[in-house]
Amino acid sequence: MNSQPLVSVLMNCYNGSKYIKESIESVLSQTYKNWELIIWDNRSNDQSIKIINEFKKQEKRIKVFIADKHTNLGGGRAAAWKHLSGKYLVILDTDDLFDKSKIEKQVSCLEKNPDCGICISNSRLFSLRKSRILYSKTPPISEGLSKLIEKYYISLVSVMISLDKAKMHNISFDDKFSHVSDFDLIIRLSSKYKLIYLNEILSGWRVHSDSLTWKQHEKFYYELIDWTNLYLHNNLFINHKKSIIKLKNKSILNLISEKIISLEFIESLSLIRQEKKLFIYLLPYFILIILKRSFDLINFKRKWNL
Repeated sequence: MNSQPLVSVLMNCYNGSKYIKESIESVLSQTYKNWELIIWDNRSNDQSIKIINEFKKQEKRIKVFIADKHTNLGGGRAAAWKHLSGKYLVILDTDDLFDKSKIEKQVSCLEKNPDCGICISNSRLFSLRKSRILYSKTPPISEGLSKLIEKYYISLVSVMISLDKAKMHNISFDDKFSHVSDFDLIIRLSSKYKLIYLNEILSGWRVHSDSLTWKQHEKFYYELIDWTNLYLHNNLFINHKKSIIKLKNKSILNLISEKIISLEFIESLSLIRQEKKLFIYLLPYFILIILKRSFDLINFKRKWNL
């Protein structure tokens, strides 16, 4: 009988054939051996399943499930949740990578800190030509949940959560959310347990032009607004209402700025009419947002050669 806690690795796949081989190999190379890789295929129509099955033939710790129908990312993660058997959970997208010691070091960290429900580490952002470190200084964990809500600073590939603790409070991925499904899960679990930071680079977050993270900002802001509407008056966050309101206002202004940058002027005007008081009150801030977003977009594409 294995004395090491079982760790579930959750991988949601939809047409991930370009990078999935590297991602699976980064799990196989782990120094920690008591893991299960749960792959949820969201009705891929490329070579993903063929690649996955080749690995599955050689490795009994890989378990593959295929969705009855295609869903969004959050729906896929939510559907796969019931198949997770581990004490701990890490999530790996088909384009990201784990350092070979990630699971071992994060299990050790959480085992030594049983009052914590989440362990995060530093991560490396990389493309074909560029690379940089996610955190140049320690993330502001000491500032608590309010800071995390207002300025979410966590990369999902760097996370390990206590699956036991999440299940104890019936916390899982919510299929209402896709682009912010990880934000929703981490925020709700952080309302119950401490978060701890391991100051080591234990994962790689790939930057590329096909990534939903980089090319669907508007959907991201729409979902954040929906999330704030859902939880603003929820007792779970009764002491964090100001932070949720700040997040909502920032998301609305960011959404309007995205619409304007994308030359979607009719949609922009509609949003401005809906939020007229907010828009007038924060007009100087809004102008700065547009300028900053435009500059960031140009600079980001130039820096990462996208």
